[in-house]
Parts: sequence; C-alpha cells; structure tokens
Amino acid sequence: ETAPGVVFMFPGQGSQYVNMGRDLHASEPLFAQYFDRCCELFSAALGTDLKAIIFPKAGEEEKASEQLKQTVHTQAALFTMHYSLAKLWMHWGITPDAMIGHSIGEFAAGCLAGVFSLEDAITLVADRGRMMQALPGGAMLSVRAAEEDIAKRLPEDCSIAANNGPQLCVASGPHEAIAKLQAELEKDGITCKLLVTSHAFHSPMMDTMMAPYKKVVEGVRLNAPRIPIISTVTAEWLKDDEAVSANYWSDHVRATVRFE
Repeated sequence: ETAPGVVFMFPGQGSQYVNMGRDLHASEPLFAQYFDRCCELFSAALGTDLKAIIFPKAGEEEKASEQLKQTVHTQAALFTMHYSLAKLWMHWGITPDAMIGHSIGEFAAGCLAGVFSLEDAITLVADRGRMMQALPGGAMLSVRAAEEDIAKRLPEDCSIAANNGPQLCVASGPHEAIAKLQAELEKDGITCKLLVTSHAFHSPMMDTMMAPYKKVVEGVRLNAPRIPIISTVTAEWLKDDEAVSANYWSDHVRATVRFE
C-alpha cells in the first residue's frame, strides 16, 4: 500500500546500439511478437529492413552500426525497443503510474498511453525520422554547465536542444558554429563533448520541417492520454488539449527537451 508507483522513462537518440534486445527477442516470445510487428510496419513505411539493421548478420555489425546512426533508422529502432520492452513489462504486471520520454522517447509514451495507435505512431516516427534525415547535417554538443550560462554564449543559429540536469545541457546547431562554441568553452575550462548524431536536433536547423510534419500529425487520430505523461516540452503534466494538438507534436521537433 505504501509502495511508490512505477514511472517508465524512455531514452532519446544516442542510447541505441546494434543487437539491442537480441537476447530478449530470443527468450521472450511476447517481446519478439511486438518487436517483429514494429519492424514490419517500419520496414513498410521506410522501405528498408529495420530488423536486419538492429540484428545484423555476423560480420555486418560495423555496417549496421553506421546505419543505426542515421536518424531515420535511430528513431525507428528506439521506438521499436521502447514499445516492445514496455509491453513486456506491462504483461508481467509492471504497469506505469506515469511516463516520461526524452525527445523521440515521448512518442513511445504517447502510444502506450493511447494518444495514438501503434500504426499511427509508426507513421509519425517514420516521417519524423525521414524528414530530419533529409535536412542538412549539424552538430550537438553536451556541456557540463547550466543552461542559463550556456544560453548567453550561443552563436547565431544555435539553441539549447536539451536541459538534462542542473549542470548539464546540450547545444545544437551548424557544425562550424558548434565547433567554435566548443573551442571557447574548453578554453574557459568547461567540459564538453560532441554527441554522435547526424543532425542538429531541437535547433533552428529543424524549422523547415515543422510545417510539413504538422500536416502528417493532422492526418492521425489523437486522443487524451490514459496514463499520465510528463511533457519534456513544458516540464509539466501533458494536458489533454496538448496531447490532441498537432501543434504540440510538431513543435516537439524544435522545442528544448526540458528533461531536468
């Protein structure tokens, strides 16, 4: 009676790796069923064999690892893992009282909470990844400093992509601008590290995809969440009118991830 509830937390891009979920897939038929269903839907949506990228043949791991770094595959693979693992835990009776997702992770939370069906979630994630992939490449820099300190020093065309903790944020923008920022910060003794990403997510470099992506969101049915979700856009509980708004899910692409 006094036990605290369980919160499911879904990570964002950068947490993927080749063969993630392989042992579970081999040993848990329910996990395998959901995993295969997601891979099947994504493969149809993207015209690529997603499962062969996540579970490559022996000797093809390096090639698969490069493919998995492409955001179009990263987002699909992470959603597949998030959804299948959560479904397995729920089958075991581990049901979340609330959920939170970091960037792409919030789409898994939304789907599990009934905001969108699995098929619609896969359309949203596939198109999100495909549209991002088509944009010019950019860079993201993880910085061990407070958001308010780094925000003042951002070059033009850059933004704070994520606020991950009191002394941890991510700057995002064009390669040259981020390289310049990194050099300046390191000169001042601030630790920072380039993230392994293909694009500058949650930065002005995403602006051109927001209107076309909003049209995609308008094409799916959106419902109020049946399980409470903590929004990383507002840093508050996701309100019903936000969950059913195409603006919320398209602005999500550009907004700072307020994970802290």
